[in-house]
Amino acid sequence: MKKVLVAVWGLWLMASMAQGQTTPADMVLLNGRIFTADPARPRAEALAIRGERIVAVGTTAEITRLAGPNTRRLDVQGRTITPGFNDAHNHFSPDAPGVHLAFKTLEPSWAETAPALTAAAAKAPAGTWLFGTVGATVVLNEQVTRAALDQLAPRHPVLLRAYYGHGFIANSLALQKLNLTDQQPDPLGGYFERTATTPPQLNGRFWEYAQWQPSRTLTAQVPDSAAVAELRQLSDEAVRLGITSMQLFSSLPFERFVRLLHQAKLPIRVRAIPFSPTTPQQRDLSEVRRLPKPAAANAKVTASGMKWVLDGTPYERGAALRQPYLDRPDWKGTLNFTEAEVARMVQEAVEMQQQLLVHCAGDRSAEVVLQALENNGPAAGWPARRMRIEHGDGVVADLLPRAKKLGVVVVQNPMHFSEPQLFQQRWGRGMQPLGSLLAAGVPVALGSDGPLNPFLNILMASLTPANPKEAITREQAVQAYTYGSAFAEFAEKDKGRIAVGQLADVVVLSQDIFAVPPPELPKTTSLLTLIGGQVAYDAKVLK
Repeated sequence: MKKVLVAVWGLWLMASMAQGQTTPADMVLLNGRIFTADPARPRAEALAIRGERIVAVGTTAEITRLAGPNTRRLDVQGRTITPGFNDAHNHFSPDAPGVHLAFKTLEPSWAETAPALTAAAAKAPAGTWLFGTVGATVVLNEQVTRAALDQLAPRHPVLLRAYYGHGFIANSLALQKLNLTDQQPDPLGGYFERTATTPPQLNGRFWEYAQWQPSRTLTAQVPDSAAVAELRQLSDEAVRLGITSMQLFSSLPFERFVRLLHQAKLPIRVRAIPFSPTTPQQRDLSEVRRLPKPAAANAKVTASGMKWVLDGTPYERGAALRQPYLDRPDWKGTLNFTEAEVARMVQEAVEMQQQLLVHCAGDRSAEVVLQALENNGPAAGWPARRMRIEHGDGVVADLLPRAKKLGVVVVQNPMHFSEPQLFQQRWGRGMQPLGSLLAAGVPVALGSDGPLNPFLNILMASLTPANPKEAITREQAVQAYTYGSAFAEFAEKDKGRIAVGQLADVVVLSQDIFAVPPPELPKTTSLLTLIGGQVAYDAKVLK
């Protein structure tokens, strides 16, 4: 088979060269170390671009012959070239104007948080939002309530949020501004904590889908111009890091999010995925039902899919497990939705012909999803739908062959592996697969779900400090971050590889990411980022 593929590639190259005699390439990159992510030709020296697509990949001598008098020639002098990185899982949630508390770490104590809040309240005009990004230490502290925040900042709306996205704490003025009353019913998939008084009141702490509508209320206070500016900042950072595609969830109402993406005219490609709220009665499918028709393969903005969050995370012990938490033997976490509701999600995805994406951090939530898929129809029908499990920390052991048979794609976030002490305390070493997913033949994509730097995530994937036996090679990590992420969005025919016919989404890197010592890897940047053959970022190093 390999010989056949190589022969086919040779015919492509000869055809391209023959055509190039009359139609030269617009750009050639020469003398590089190209990681193609293409099994037919994993490595090459040079490539040629005409229009927005790659027309040839080969040796420097072969590609040089495709250049004409007006071709831009770039000698990369042995530098590493890869397909553009595709961040398969990230979030865009612009904040209302306000003051953000500054902490030295992601896990400040309440003893650190309280004085920071007091100091901010003393400086900011009354009525100014005060936002604090905290960790499980504060979020799990049941003494941190609406009343406690009211004492520290009675004249300011205060909202403390877990940096990992699961757990909000608000004071009275914030609840008022978020349109949350003491009679607020719990939404499906989430809940508000309440006092033991009669009548009960919201105590300011709320979880899971109870966060969705308040988050949208906040984004409604963000002008379009500010949201567009934030999108452009995100895109600027992405292209400097060699990211050419992003798959984004947003707390903005979906139609507004897509409209702002078009308005921003970003150089990067963005797939917008509905991140719908719920009501007390049901999940809100209105945005999924209004999704636009599929866009062209080369479109900068596409909109598709449907995502639901089935459990929490190990940080707050919200991930649903099949065995009790090691540090809380009476607790296994909990599912946000019943098994019957998950089965309805699966059926809706089939009926609406949309890819289903589900957040599953625990092995219990993963098991429920796999069972719902198996119950819905023959396993042979599911691989074509590429149902996605986001995070997939619990797709382990007996669940691996079931996931493989169903064609499930797991989108992992390597930065989640960076706290081995906490995770081993919560659930030992048996969770957070990566290497075992690949070994089982389960398609894997990588996304950041946090710091955007792909090289930091590649480092974490190659070390997996929370579970070292799951480490993969850097080559495997790059493959997952490029082709794997494209496959996860049904775009592998157009991007994810450096191969003839693919969109010319290509990056030249500042160092050899396959050879530098581990501590140096996150320092990598892009020297040249091409998207559809156009320069999206140029560090002005290459001549």
